[in-house]
Amino acid sequence: MPHIYPLPAAAAAILLLTASGGPARAQAPTLTALTPAPNARAVPRSAAVVATFSQPLTAASAGALKVFSGQRGGLRGSAGTVAGPTLSFAPTAYDFRPGETVQLTVTRGAASAGGPLAAPRVQQFTTAVGGTGRGTFAQGFDLASINQPNAVAIGDVTNDNLPDMLATNRNGSTLSWYFGDGRGSYLTREELAVGINPADVALGDLNGDGNLDFVTANSTSGTLSVRLGAGTGVFAPPAGVPEPVVGGNPTGLALGDLDGDGDLDVVVTGSNGISLVWLLNDGAGNFGPRLVLGGNGDAGDVALADVDNDGDLDALTANGGGLVGVYFNPGTGAFGSLLNLPLSGGPARLALGDLDADGLPDVAVSCSSAGTVCLGHNLGGGRFAFGQALTVGPMPRGVVLGDVDADGDLDLAVGTFIGQRLGIWANDGAGVFSSLSTQPASGNLDGLALGDLDNDGDLDLLATSFGTNTLLSRLNDGTGPLALAAAPARPALAVYPNPAHGQVQLHLPTAARAELLDALGRVLRTVPAPAGTATLDVAGLAPGLYLVRAAGQVARLVVE
Repeated sequence: MPHIYPLPAAAAAILLLTASGGPARAQAPTLTALTPAPNARAVPRSAAVVATFSQPLTAASAGALKVFSGQRGGLRGSAGTVAGPTLSFAPTAYDFRPGETVQLTVTRGAASAGGPLAAPRVQQFTTAVGGTGRGTFAQGFDLASINQPNAVAIGDVTNDNLPDMLATNRNGSTLSWYFGDGRGSYLTREELAVGINPADVALGDLNGDGNLDFVTANSTSGTLSVRLGAGTGVFAPPAGVPEPVVGGNPTGLALGDLDGDGDLDVVVTGSNGISLVWLLNDGAGNFGPRLVLGGNGDAGDVALADVDNDGDLDALTANGGGLVGVYFNPGTGAFGSLLNLPLSGGPARLALGDLDADGLPDVAVSCSSAGTVCLGHNLGGGRFAFGQALTVGPMPRGVVLGDVDADGDLDLAVGTFIGQRLGIWANDGAGVFSSLSTQPASGNLDGLALGDLDNDGDLDLLATSFGTNTLLSRLNDGTGPLALAAAPARPALAVYPNPAHGQVQLHLPTAARAELLDALGRVLRTVPAPAGTATLDVAGLAPGLYLVRAAGQVARLVVE
């Protein structure tokens, strides 16, 4: 039986007064139930989202339900299904991804004959995982990066059901895009230009076209780089729009619908007076104006969830000076009241999720100077009590929540920046954690992400190694399609400049014949070359997307 969640009084519609002695006037609808429940943590991947109202809805209400995946397909469907008093969306084309956080909004576009819904509703849930992995991450690849990778995101940006990976290069001006092969391997890479020293990256459908886009927080240039995806691996900034300026030194960001209008907005944290910055989306991927709350010290990370259960997304920040900041959203995206939670030990990164199955999002905070991860349980109303502290090793930074042992609750993975250790902690279902495994990992671990890299239904792990310029890909129990001896990393086929016209330079890992293919896989041009650099002529080709194939690797090339 589906969980029916009663809505707070704040979401009820205002009743119309009746005329004295006359018939009752029509009333606007109220939202009486919404499934899956907010912050549910093991929702079947094929589950429908169903909103139930007090009255039958108009046909035009179909567009009022927005369901967002951050790992495949972005905005899932342009409209829901209206049937009397219900509005629903079912992921019939393909299921949600294992263990992903799905965001949804019921906008004020839901209406009956009596008028529109008085207040929107925004909430999140986490999908279930399967597979045979039980939280031991041993097998995988170490992937060469460009320059000090420190943040990573997982998502299928080419709509081929093969999870890709995006990683920031903190000491540069690029984002590395690794093409997934569905086996947990990422041996082909492309560099995408962004602002100076990108510190964080997030994936989401920013313009509502059903394709994943990305945004980076650029710490030195003080900007956001917004890149809209075409679903083919081609990314471009919004036409004619300069990069949004956030100021200071932005280091963390998160995407979510802050104002309940059905598109994804952005929140940013950093230093030099930008404790919290947010920019609202116009629906086309254009962000502004810049809204700021300062005075809370430097903040290194931010996450979004409805911590006070009033139907909108609030923001939590990790402030290295000894605070976790809770910024409450009144539903309009105009953050106002702030609750500071003292937390010693140098809060660095945080992750939100329901750890104890009470329907409220809790928080896990990596406390860098204390060598612990501190667990804060939500007491209701956005108040948190910090109890269990997990001793994880010197200078923990990256922390992420996910069901790595497939038992229906959220476990924890953490990496240490010093000491080179990766720790996995199992949740007993009630928010009490015990160590599941600890293993050495090369370099200074910084950013972590969980996702099904090999399409076997369980959660695998990606970690950035800041000091060794590598990314670590680790399969859950090594039981997926790649259950064989880990292959050594090999140099990637590189194509530059990209986009290009006239000629492109190729860097070949071995002596091989390089082929240029069109989008249908037809070979258009070839060039034999030894290992090293070769030149490929693309003059006279029609603008569009092409493929370069050599030495068993494939790279995408955009010809202008």
